[in-house]
Amino acid sequence: MPSTLDPRTKLFIGFTAIVVVLITERAVTLLAESFLLLAGLALFGVAGAWKRSLPLILPMVGLVFVISLLSYDLTLASLLSLRLLNLLTVSFVFFQKITPEEVGDAVRKCGLPYAWSFIMTASMRYVPLISRRIRQIVDAQRSRGIDLRPRLRNVPNYIALLMPLLAQSFLLSEELAMAMESRGFRVKGRSFRKMYRIGAWEIALMVLCLVATIIFAFWERG
Repeated sequence: MPSTLDPRTKLFIGFTAIVVVLITERAVTLLAESFLLLAGLALFGVAGAWKRSLPLILPMVGLVFVISLLSYDLTLASLLSLRLLNLLTVSFVFFQKITPEEVGDAVRKCGLPYAWSFIMTASMRYVPLISRRIRQIVDAQRSRGIDLRPRLRNVPNYIALLMPLLAQSFLLSEELAMAMESRGFRVKGRSFRKMYRIGAWEIALMVLCLVATIIFAFWERG
């Protein structure tokens, strides 16, 4: 998605892409979507980042496949796991091409109160921050001889990860609260740094995406 698009346009395109994946039922269509998504990863320049995220994506897909295989049959298990892979890939591309600030601005422009959009933006910004803190704690504890690798025998050692992480989370929340208070978070009449305006071509693009999604839904369901 080009960076010049209005955040609301990006949000709408991402939503329609997720809907398309969710309503897909046939295996051939899911496979075609997978190839299109792989091409999209290369087109948007996020293929390398997607490969680095596979250690997180593949275990979830594998777990869904195993549970579905035990509950249903091989065909349905394959369909569910492939749909989940496509859904995670679409979400990955979406969040790679839109910043947390743009998501907050988009939902605020759609009518969500500023406090709620701020909560959404802050949570999205804190996810990578907490991930970095976890890696730092793991490295620090490993240097002290505490093994935190994902093994069954290391489960008792996880307290050495959880306690520092909990303490740092409280410190981060306190710092955020103090920063919000010092900047007058509750003051009314707030102004914003960026002013967004949807152009006519963006409206046409959203209408085109909506019409294409409706046509695809009727075609997919025969």
